[in-house]
Amino acid sequence: MFVSFKKLVSLSLATAMMLSVAGCTDSDKTDSSETKKSTTRANITTAPVVETLGNFDLSDFVIENKVPEDFNQTFEIEDGKLSGEAFTISKESFGKYTGKGIVNLFNNSEQLSDKVEIEIDLPAEGSYDLTLMSCADQAGSECQISLDGAMLVSVKIESASLEPNTTEKVLLPAGKHIISFNTKDNLKGVYIDSMVLSCAKAIDLNEFKVSKVLSNKNATEETRRLYNFLTDVYGKYTISGQYSSKDEGKESREFKEIKRVTGATPAILGLDLIEASPSRIANGSNEGKMVPAQAMDWWNNEGGIVTMCWHWNAPEPYLNANGKPWYEGFRQEATTFNLGKALRGEDKKGYDLLIRDIDAIAEILIQLDDNHVPILWRPLHEGGGDPKWKNPWFWWGASGAESYKELWKLMYDRLTNYHNINNLIWVWNGQDPSYYPGDEYVDILGYDIYANEHDSSSKKETFDYTKSVTDTQKIVALTENGALFDPDLAFNDGARWAWFCTWNGEFTLKDMQLSDQYTTIDMWKKIYTNDRVLTLEKLPDLKNYPLDTEKFLSENK
Repeated sequence: MFVSFKKLVSLSLATAMMLSVAGCTDSDKTDSSETKKSTTRANITTAPVVETLGNFDLSDFVIENKVPEDFNQTFEIEDGKLSGEAFTISKESFGKYTGKGIVNLFNNSEQLSDKVEIEIDLPAEGSYDLTLMSCADQAGSECQISLDGAMLVSVKIESASLEPNTTEKVLLPAGKHIISFNTKDNLKGVYIDSMVLSCAKAIDLNEFKVSKVLSNKNATEETRRLYNFLTDVYGKYTISGQYSSKDEGKESREFKEIKRVTGATPAILGLDLIEASPSRIANGSNEGKMVPAQAMDWWNNEGGIVTMCWHWNAPEPYLNANGKPWYEGFRQEATTFNLGKALRGEDKKGYDLLIRDIDAIAEILIQLDDNHVPILWRPLHEGGGDPKWKNPWFWWGASGAESYKELWKLMYDRLTNYHNINNLIWVWNGQDPSYYPGDEYVDILGYDIYANEHDSSSKKETFDYTKSVTDTQKIVALTENGALFDPDLAFNDGARWAWFCTWNGEFTLKDMQLSDQYTTIDMWKKIYTNDRVLTLEKLPDLKNYPLDTEKFLSENK
């Protein structure tokens, strides 16, 4: 088999690096209070930069709304077709209603049996504001709204008495259609009086103007070029992404099947450093040894973008808890490791092992830094679990928000200031706002969403929720997903996710072919051929992307 010289170099570097990681012992540990590690770093040269945008279009994406400005129509929900055990209440127990009453919906099974359907007739395709006069038994209950059987939006209802709940900028087609309503919260009632559709206002594109300065003032040139690209395209495009299986990188079945079916390739390669966790290496795992080479190949040879997460397997002495196997040591129920105790000094050994593990991962990131590979670095992901239920499922979030934030800052300081790693764009998706460590430690906000099968709604509510973590305008990305969203809906309502990155396995494949279980094949094709979705084939030359786009354009008129 022919292997290029570049690939041979990458593979050699990765092998040498993994030997270094596997050889870490207690004697290699250093105090985290040290400000800088004195180490000889590789000085790998690259080709001279010749800044260019090529023919890449950076114009704003503005949607013309064809809906008449004065359009406003009310639909009485009780006039619709009720099914399951849905029924109409004609009492003012929840406040004053209009029409003949309010419809009561329960979710009595996984089939979401309670439902009401109404027929609408719209004058034009375009952007509508959708307002439900509604209430719920439990604050935070959601009413799911579908259009002609396809999931459209989910409306969160906080009040126990009737009040308007508005979802802005919902894309609806002209003509007659069926809108249906149901609730996904088991045995919690949702009550709907009426729905109002009106013409939506235009999107304020200033919402997508974000700082072009990274948190690390010493970020490498290629890292700053990538980040400048991300800020330039935010709100104009969504970048496609896919996590590969294990250590297969671009050769994984997921990438091959997406290319075979849609004709396009994901622009972002998602990799997981789980197998580089020292406790997994100590238990004989070697599946992660090719991850650095895959990252180098994707950036240096393919011109794609790399994102990395780390399912951090807890240190060896704390594994096999509650009968769980060692390889599930990233889950809070599978380890006895207590982050709070380690950080408070109550478990000195645990703290030392934290530093050991971070230093082991640092060796991988150093190799990538030395090879000029910028990384969308996403550590400590999903720390807060589901913010609605306050149920962290990974050990790094299980000790609470304060311990999580302290660990984030410790890792940031250790990698950035001690190891002098400067190729990282720090992506936070702790899910819960109370877990946010602060603007000075975060470059990009993210959220992981695993929606119901065939739910192609834009997830606007979650997009806005993620933005609300800070008053500072930052890029917002869909950092992991199962079912994919419809880009037309997302760009219309303003949920213009910077990128998506579909998880591997069942969310992409079934019987080794592209799966329609979570995302229909038609939607896969629509997404990967959409003008607003950047695939690998559509990316500009990121190595030569301008550091200052405005300056570049002014000098190259």
